[in-house]
Order: sequence, then C-alpha cells, then structure tokens
Amino acid sequence: MTAFPVTLRSEWTKLASLRGTWIKVALALVLAVGMSALIAIVIGATWNDASAADRAAFDPARDALFGGIFSAIVFVVLGATAATSEYTSGMIRLTLTATPRRGRVLAAKAAVVAAITLAAGLLANATMFLVAQAIFGSYGLQTASLTDGDALRIVVADGLLAPVLALIALALGFALRSTAGAVTSVLGLIFLPGIFGTLLPAWWQDNVLDYLPGAAAEAITSGHLEGATATMAPALALVVLAGWLTVFLGGALAALQTRDA
Repeated sequence: MTAFPVTLRSEWTKLASLRGTWIKVALALVLAVGMSALIAIVIGATWNDASAADRAAFDPARDALFGGIFSAIVFVVLGATAATSEYTSGMIRLTLTATPRRGRVLAAKAAVVAAITLAAGLLANATMFLVAQAIFGSYGLQTASLTDGDALRIVVADGLLAPVLALIALALGFALRSTAGAVTSVLGLIFLPGIFGTLLPAWWQDNVLDYLPGAAAEAITSGHLEGATATMAPALALVVLAGWLTVFLGGALAALQTRDA
C-alpha cells in the first residue's frame, strides 16, 4: 500500500473511532430534519393568514431545506475539532512523527472530513426534502418532487456543498489551533455579511460580499431559478468556492509546515 492510503486509513480510524464524531453526525441529521419539519408545519398552519407576498415567495423545494443551516453549523464544529482535538490531546506530535510530510496529513484529514460530511449532507437533504413535502401535502399546499429538475438540483447541490464549511473549519483549526476560534471565524464568515453587509459601501457589497463563500454557494444551488438574487453564474460561483478552499487549506498547510507541533 502506498504512503497516502496508509495515512488516509489512519486518519479515518482516528476520526471514526471517536464517539463524538458520530454524535455530531447524528445531531446534524436530527437538527436538520427537525427544524425543516417545524418550519414546514409553521408554513402550513399559517398559510390561510399569510400575505400575498409570502404565498408568492413560497418554494416547496427551497423551503424544505431550511434545517440545512443547523447541520452546517454542526459540520463546522466537526471539521474544527478534527484538527484541534489532536493539539488538545498532544496526538499531533505522534501524527507528524509517523508522517513527516505534513501536507499528506492535511490532505488525508480533509478527505476524511469531506467524505463524512458529504454523506451526511446528502442524507440530511434528501430526508428534509421528503419530510417537508409530506407536511406541505398534508396541509394541501403545493409540493415538489425529486423528479423535478430544479428540486433535484437544489437537494443534490446543497448536499454536495456540505463539506465546504467543514473543510474551511478544518483549515482554520490547524491555523488557529483553537476550536472556539475556528468555529467563531467560520460562523462569522456565514452570518456577519448578512447582518452588517448593508452598512458597508456599495463597492464592498458588489465586489467583496458577493464573492464570499455563502454567496457563491447560494449561486450554485439556486442562482438559475427564476427570481433568484445570485450575483454570479453557477460556474463562476464554483470557481470562487474552489478558490476559497484553496486559500484556507493553503494557509493551513503553511501553518503546519512553519510551526512546531
């Protein structure tokens, strides 16, 4: 067996053997499905009192995936702790002694985190979608089907993007060596532009905020839909996301190679 598969297997064993890993995965699934079901119930129960604008904005496919933000937060924690737990326990010294090529360690950890969050993200999205459609249907509302091109694209694309924030958190975990610091930084990257973005000059909104990971992810999943507010084509958004991952993982590699364990 060549060197990288050995490192990959080692990193998989370390992460998969931790009970906390599977607790986080289970929590991500429960929160995602539970919150999506709750929102679907609220939409159905308040439909008769909803305004014309709210009814027009209703999208059974997109609204079914509301809980995805909660699973994303849990995946961020999972990604961060995949890096920082080794510093906390001191295992990072053993890891880097066994595998002196630090880029290989980072690549293996990234592959394992991506695989776990990808599988969990796709499962969560499919389950959220099906549960929400059943609830919408029980209230007599419009529903969507996975045979619909747009609905399938949203569900699959959102699931495929599940590893992005987890990998950014992994990179920041190596760079900052702090779970709290890595998680806070990623959550700030997600939420702060929406909260304070309108306070910034128009140039910043058009040339900076529109190219952050959250905006790029939104463009990939629903930028093609009628009425979407995405500011870039899905193909460009994919390049932007790849660029962000390269920057963060490159920074993590630089931190690994230039600092002692």
